[in-house]
Amino acid sequence: MVPRLRIFSSVSGGPMDRLARRLRDLGAAAEVSSEYEPPAWRRLMARGKLGRLAARARSMLAYPARAVLFAIAGEDDFLIPTTNPFFLPWLLVATRPLHGRRVVPLIYDLYPDALDAAGMAHGAATPLTRIAEAMNRALFRATDGVVFIGDRMAEHASKRYGAPRRAIVLETGADAEEFIPSNLGDPAPESELERWCAGKTVAAYVGNFGLMHDWRTLGEAVPRALAAEREHGSLAVLLAASGPGVEHLREAWKGLPAERVRFEPPLEDRAWARLLPRCAISLTTLADAAEATCVPSKAFSAMAAGSAILAVAPARSDLATLVRRHGCGAVVSPGEAGELAATLARWSTSPSELAELRARSAAAHAEHYDLRQLARRWLDFLHEIDAGPAEARAVYEATKRVVELTGTALGLVVISPVLLGASVAVLASMGRPVLFQQDRPGLGGKPFRLMKFRTMRAARPGEEGPEFDAARLTRVGRFLRATSIDELPALFNVLRGDLSLVGPRPLLMRYLPRYSPRQARRHEVRPGITGWAQANGRNSISWEEKFELDVWYVDHRSLLVDAKILLSTLLKVVRRDGINQEGHATMPEFLGSPRIAESA
Repeated sequence: MVPRLRIFSSVSGGPMDRLARRLRDLGAAAEVSSEYEPPAWRRLMARGKLGRLAARARSMLAYPARAVLFAIAGEDDFLIPTTNPFFLPWLLVATRPLHGRRVVPLIYDLYPDALDAAGMAHGAATPLTRIAEAMNRALFRATDGVVFIGDRMAEHASKRYGAPRRAIVLETGADAEEFIPSNLGDPAPESELERWCAGKTVAAYVGNFGLMHDWRTLGEAVPRALAAEREHGSLAVLLAASGPGVEHLREAWKGLPAERVRFEPPLEDRAWARLLPRCAISLTTLADAAEATCVPSKAFSAMAAGSAILAVAPARSDLATLVRRHGCGAVVSPGEAGELAATLARWSTSPSELAELRARSAAAHAEHYDLRQLARRWLDFLHEIDAGPAEARAVYEATKRVVELTGTALGLVVISPVLLGASVAVLASMGRPVLFQQDRPGLGGKPFRLMKFRTMRAARPGEEGPEFDAARLTRVGRFLRATSIDELPALFNVLRGDLSLVGPRPLLMRYLPRYSPRQARRHEVRPGITGWAQANGRNSISWEEKFELDVWYVDHRSLLVDAKILLSTLLKVVRRDGINQEGHATMPEFLGSPRIAESA
């Protein structure tokens, strides 16, 4: 199977777009649905508190609604929602009876833990944290699979909210090819920023500098580091970032020389890809409280570009584990500004040590975190989910059955006068029996007795073949078929569980050995009184086209698709246009697909 998947990320670009590109390289149909393009997001985030508030408000309100509409209207096999906003994965799981897709959340940041880390919940059990906790527990129980981006995050989440039914740790990774100059298109003239970096040992912080990051330790350490290596004079610090941490550091460093400290707004992708390989040191921070809530993706980009990582992070965090595991940098505990300053100063005066760390960083990325490898692991996980129990289908089938039983029981009461009138008309025009009953293949091909009103008189001698069906069709029978009243007794089959209101039409038992393996998939679901093929062509299309439509329904069934089919059927009845008519008065017998027979 070539999976079709849609990744939901509120801002396009970044790790999710790169992952989608690598998945497409492997043959998957992968797309990203976003609310913002990177330039628009960067502009809003650079406007201070009001800009950030406006950006996040739109991401929290408009974007989730659009995501649900995408899920309902699309034809994807998998939906991959990230946790921005935090309730998006839960929302897509909750609406699964409508869209019928498998939902595999990517836990990019863990909430409400991130609220604690950001100091917004203050460790209190607020109504918001209680709601988020309940949503996580429900999400982990109901979703098809969960992807965490770090082992510590997965351990903590499972302990607090319960282990998901199926889970895997897949780091965000990065794409080293982005940092190869020949892949950046036509060479651009060296920018003023790139000239500023020349001849210096640049330690750079790029990306978001938000409430889950530790800017205080960095703010204290940099002036000390610059003072400690003043004679050598090669260390320079660059911040190309947005967020409240930037304002704090501007204030903390306002007396430092411009040739040693520089602030830039977040860079567009091309400028960022050109700059990062020129930065020998990547600064990455994580607050103590954020130990298990996130893994900064900037660390993997730094490794891909061959930068040494200097991480201010809790000792048990995934970020600290990453650096220690591969020996590609150093880890400093939050608050240890002196140690951070000493490390910066030492690296800037020890080019051989720094070169070794950078080489280890690039090698570790190539071996473990390259997006081509991670994309293959993603596909393996999705195939594993596809081969396992279909939780999404189970929810859909249960909901559909409840709706069918309720609607059918009420419908039979309402149409009882029609049933009585049709019974009298059949009895008067054709005699007994009033009902036509015949074995038809049900779920899995198992036979059941289908009930309909009779529409044809008994066969006379020499009229046993299907070619005589049109001659045997009575005037009452034509009316019953034209109005679809002949189908109404099948509602009792729905109550018994033989049929659904919507599904592939049950054909003849003798057709079973004539189906190709693909065509036989129409029996993977309970047959229906009306179906997708009847809503898309009725008797004007070939058997092969009908069966392709049936298989499409098997793969894409949802409550919304069922509602479309029922509405289409009702419109055809009102227009006296009819739906698929049984018997050979309207369709020749299916003898097998010629192209299947030729290839067998």
